[in-house]
Amino acid sequence: MLPLQRRNRPMRWPLIYQVTLPLALWTLLTVLALSLVNLWYAKGETEEEVEGRLSTITRQVAEVRFPLSLPVLQQIQGLTGTELAVIDVDGNLLRATTPISDGEIASLKDEGSGDEFDLSQIVQIGGEEYFHSTTRSRFSGTQPVIVHLLYPKMNYDRRVAQSFWPLMLMGLVAVGPMLLVASILAARVTRPIARLQKQVGSIAEGEFVEVPPGKTNDELNDLARAINRMSQQLEAYATQVRTMERAQVLGQIGAGFSHQIRNAMTGGQMALGLHRLDCNIPDCESLEVAQRQMKMVEHMVQSMLRLGRSHQVERVPIDVDELIDSTVAMVAPQASHHALSIEQRVLLRPGAMLSGDFVLLQTCLMNLLLNGIEATLAARAGEGEAVAHDCGMRIEASTHADGKSITIRVCDKGMGPSSEIAEQLFEPLITTKPEGTGLGLPVVREIVELHGGTIQWYRVDDQTCFEITLPIAESE
Repeated sequence: MLPLQRRNRPMRWPLIYQVTLPLALWTLLTVLALSLVNLWYAKGETEEEVEGRLSTITRQVAEVRFPLSLPVLQQIQGLTGTELAVIDVDGNLLRATTPISDGEIASLKDEGSGDEFDLSQIVQIGGEEYFHSTTRSRFSGTQPVIVHLLYPKMNYDRRVAQSFWPLMLMGLVAVGPMLLVASILAARVTRPIARLQKQVGSIAEGEFVEVPPGKTNDELNDLARAINRMSQQLEAYATQVRTMERAQVLGQIGAGFSHQIRNAMTGGQMALGLHRLDCNIPDCESLEVAQRQMKMVEHMVQSMLRLGRSHQVERVPIDVDELIDSTVAMVAPQASHHALSIEQRVLLRPGAMLSGDFVLLQTCLMNLLLNGIEATLAARAGEGEAVAHDCGMRIEASTHADGKSITIRVCDKGMGPSSEIAEQLFEPLITTKPEGTGLGLPVVREIVELHGGTIQWYRVDDQTCFEITLPIAESE
């Protein structure tokens, strides 16, 4: 037994039939209507012609002044196509151009009335039907006779049929080529539709293929372009969804490790504190940097793998000078180790401060500086030691043109992102580094967006610059 859904499915009605069959039916009805109109018109004309012809014959026979002999009757019959029969006043057949039996003579006598020709008077002679009319003819010196005029109804029917069937048959013959042309035109429409249907099916299965546009600039071509745009958008959405799924998986895995990492960092901090007391070196800069980095790792251990999770920022006033100084201090040892300099420049109006999580924003700037160091080292390795003196970095902060935001730029002398990932630089797991995870810049973007800001990158004067724009604290 068929499933209910299949049994309730309406009958398939292909588009080619929806085009050709109504067109063929309309053509047939039009031809039939025209043929009937032509038949009605031809019938009227034929009746008038037959009535006029027989009325003329009737009048001429009534006025004839010579004997209506058989040769005369045959001559009239040959000229007019009308059979004639002459009967005396007693009802006896005198002569006729066609054989007539006695019974038929009686019917002629019954039907014969008046001298006017009327097509409604039809008699049957010798198995054939005739329009019947009578007239009286008086010969000089003889008694009057009754002349019966018999016009074959077959001739009338033939004339009427000739006005109907040729046009009807011509219409029927024209339907065939018309259906052929309509089928070809419908196929030109249905083939692209079938191709687009196949493409939509492929898109539904995850194969985002594009169909080349048609040769004709029409609605089907517009539909193909719209489906191609939809395919591109769906492909982008699918890529984004897969990326976010991977990021969520990494976040879930990271959450499992965060507890263990936090415990290890706490032990490390305690060990540094004990080392400071045992060595009696309270003002050691290296230990200060190490302790700050340990605290920072403890604070951000979950934020580094927090993609896809909701997060509330604890906002506190942040001094931009202090934020930049502390961040540069953390990466300065690594920069100095590679003989790289970091230039700082802060140009803010007095009292301008940020609002947010100090450690998270420090994480952003630290990620950008460390990426800049790696990019600069890669560029120096590729271009040689001759450019080593020009391999500095710059971090600067300034008030945005709108007066409501602060812009922080981190610029390096690296080669910039490759063209393969340039448009997806801030997407999770997008990286060209052999040992990279592709999470640094996505974390930076998410932290910036959590603080209500934006981030972008660009190339200018052979430098790669990342620009963060953050709103000034509301108190300002």
